[in-house]
Amino acid sequence: MKRRFSSMMIAAVAGILALTGCSGGNSNTAEPDGTAQPAGQTASSSTPDAGGGNLRIIWWGNQERHDLTSKVLDLYSKTNPGTTFTPEYQGFDGYFQKLTLLAASNNMPDVVNFYVGSSDSNQFLDKGLLEPMDQYVENGTIDVADIGENTLSGGRGADGKLYGIPLGVNARVMIVDPAAYEKAGLTIPEKGYANWEALHEDLGKLKEVTGAYGADDLFNINFTLAYYARQFGQTIAAEETGIGFDEKLYTDFFTYRQGWSKEGLIPKMDASLSVKNPEESFLVKGQSAVMVAYTNQYPGIVKAAGRPLQMILMPGPDSDKAMDVRPGMHFSISVNSTQKEAAAKFISYFVNDVEANKILNANRGMPVSSAVRAALMEQFEPEMKAVADYMEVVAEHSGPLDPPAPAGATEIDKLMVDLEQQIMYEQTSIKDAYAKLTQEAAAIVARNKE
Repeated sequence: MKRRFSSMMIAAVAGILALTGCSGGNSNTAEPDGTAQPAGQTASSSTPDAGGGNLRIIWWGNQERHDLTSKVLDLYSKTNPGTTFTPEYQGFDGYFQKLTLLAASNNMPDVVNFYVGSSDSNQFLDKGLLEPMDQYVENGTIDVADIGENTLSGGRGADGKLYGIPLGVNARVMIVDPAAYEKAGLTIPEKGYANWEALHEDLGKLKEVTGAYGADDLFNINFTLAYYARQFGQTIAAEETGIGFDEKLYTDFFTYRQGWSKEGLIPKMDASLSVKNPEESFLVKGQSAVMVAYTNQYPGIVKAAGRPLQMILMPGPDSDKAMDVRPGMHFSISVNSTQKEAAAKFISYFVNDVEANKILNANRGMPVSSAVRAALMEQFEPEMKAVADYMEVVAEHSGPLDPPAPAGATEIDKLMVDLEQQIMYEQTSIKDAYAKLTQEAAAIVARNKE
C-alpha cells in the first residue's frame, strides 16, 4: 500500500523502543550525528545547567523554516554569550523514525520539536522520555503570561503535566479560488458551507470551470475524519476502545468520499497520493477550485498559486464545535538533557521575544503570545494578515481540543490509513473495514496497557 507518510517505518522503528526498553534516566552523552549545521553555529562541550553551553535542538520543516530558525539561533547566541547550538533538521518524512533511533540510543537532543497529543509523539511520553515543564513555568524560567490557558493545555499529556510549549496556533481552513467561483456564477459562502450537500452541488459547477476537479482530496483521513467526527459530537480517538466514532459516522464519511471520487469532483486515491505538499496541490495548478489545509500553509499556497485565494470555515453542520484552535507544534525538553534549565530559557525566548518572532514570521503558526502577535501585525504581508483575521473568526467559532490520543495510537493511526486505502481501492467494504478497525484498535489499546 502506498502511504502519505512512512507510518509503516515509524511503527517498525518504534519497536526499537520497546525492544530496548528505552526510558528516561540515562545521561545524554553521545555526540550529534553531524546533520547540516548553519554557518556561525559551533558545537562545544556542554556544561550541565550552567545556563549556557551547547544545546542540541532538532526540528522538522522545509528549507524556509530551517533558514528562519537558524537565524533565531544565531540571534540568541549573540544576546546570550556562551550559548551555542548544534541544530539537526529535516523534512517531516522520516523525522519521527530518526527521533526514535536517537531515543533508543539515549541520544535525544536537549530541545525537541514535537506535537504533543499526536500518535507519533505519544510513544515518547509513554516511555517517560520528555521532561515535565511545569516547574520551569512555576519558577518563571518559561514565561507564559501572554499565552492563553487553552493554547497551553494542548501541551499537556494524559497525566495533566506540561510536556510541550506551543510554538504557534493553527486551524483547519477551506481555501477557495474566487475567480473560479465567479466564472461558475457561484457565491462564496463567507461563513463556510452549512452542509456537505451544498458543497457537493457547487463542486459540480466548479469542475466544469477547472476542466479537472471541483476540489482536491477533501477527505484525507488524517486531516478530515477528526473534524468530521467532532461535527457529530464524536472523537477520532478514545481511551478504552482506541476509536471514538461509530459505524454510521465511518460509513457516511467514506460514502461521501467514494461517491465524490467516482463523480470526478475530487481526485481518485492514486492522484491524491501524488500530492506531496500543499504547494503541489491541484488548486495551485488551477485544476481544482477548493482545498483544505492548515492556516500556516495558506501564505505558501497563495505564493505558489500566484493568484488571489480566500479562506472560509470548514464545511458541514455544527462547525462551531468541530473547529478548533490548535498548537501547530511544540518544543519539548529531553528528560536526559543535562541542560534542562538552559533549554527552558531558550524555549521561553523562542515564543516571547518580538525580534525573534519577526524573523520567524509565524512560520510555525500564529504566535502564541498575544504581545508578540500585536507587535507583528504591522509587518505581516497581506496573506499573513488574512490568516490573523481568520484565526480571530475561528476563535469565536470553535470548541475545546480533543483529549490526548491513547497509548498505541501510532498503531491505530497506521491501521486506519491502511484501511482507508483498502476501501478506496475497493479491496474491502466499509462495513468490514469498520469491524476490523474496532476489533484491532481495542486490542492495540489493551496490549499497550499491559
